[in-house]
Amino acid sequence: MGSKKVISIKSGLIAIFLSFTSISFSQNSGDCDLKFINHLVNTGYYEEALYLLNLPCCSSIMLNDSVNYLKGWSLYSLKRLSPSSESLIKVSPASEFYLKSHFFAAYNYTHIGEYNKAMDVLSMIDLKSENELSLKSFELAGISLIRGDSAGYEGYFTKINKSLYEVAESSDNIQKISWDLKNHKKKSPAIAGVLSGIIPGSGKFYVGKKGEGISAFIATTGLGLVTWENYRKRGLPNFKTIAFGAAFAFSYVANIYGSVVRVNIMETEYRDNVKNSILFNLHIPLRNTFDK
Repeated sequence: MGSKKVISIKSGLIAIFLSFTSISFSQNSGDCDLKFINHLVNTGYYEEALYLLNLPCCSSIMLNDSVNYLKGWSLYSLKRLSPSSESLIKVSPASEFYLKSHFFAAYNYTHIGEYNKAMDVLSMIDLKSENELSLKSFELAGISLIRGDSAGYEGYFTKINKSLYEVAESSDNIQKISWDLKNHKKKSPAIAGVLSGIIPGSGKFYVGKKGEGISAFIATTGLGLVTWENYRKRGLPNFKTIAFGAAFAFSYVANIYGSVVRVNIMETEYRDNVKNSILFNLHIPLRNTFDK
């Protein structure tokens, strides 16, 4: 309860301060205090910084590189990646934040699956130094790998100077991910379903779930045997035969369906894990380069 009260009091004080600040800004001939906003961003008050950046005094100078950078970086820090990119790509080459803004804009687009936009942003960055060109090639290689473009990945990866501190470790990690993708034996939902239809549980064995496969085999086969025994002794119209037969049919179909779904889930999880690993390694060189 004490910590909640402290947070509430702190939020209230900030709100009061910002309300007075907004009045002060509006009375100050439209002057936008970027130094103060930059202080808010550097100390982690992103919502408060955005509040001030959206005031008329700052909104009226949206062509200002500092405003676009501060807004984009605040949105990035709050994980609002799409609007963050929209602000960051407005930062002009004349700004000291130009490279950082455009590289992170491309990273944002990659994170939300806008791969074409990410590659377009990177391709339009004007670079000169070897470090910058290596970083660009590294980011493009990672995006190509996420997209499944192995030829594009190889082309960009060869342009990376792996001896550079900023990309050295991450380039090794990306290469390992690439090798893992090449060696990954993708499982087929159709094969899993057919196998389960022939021998209950074999589809689960196919995807490496031996315990589930054994359980499915025992349950489905057991119900099948009980159904057959009741049919042999009591005939088809008997209630027990019908009940056990229905249970067997359900188990048989569910086993096939479950095997198909299991393959789809496993492949989806694998792709998601690969993407997250690549994104993580794409992020490290950006931090190494721009957060010195």
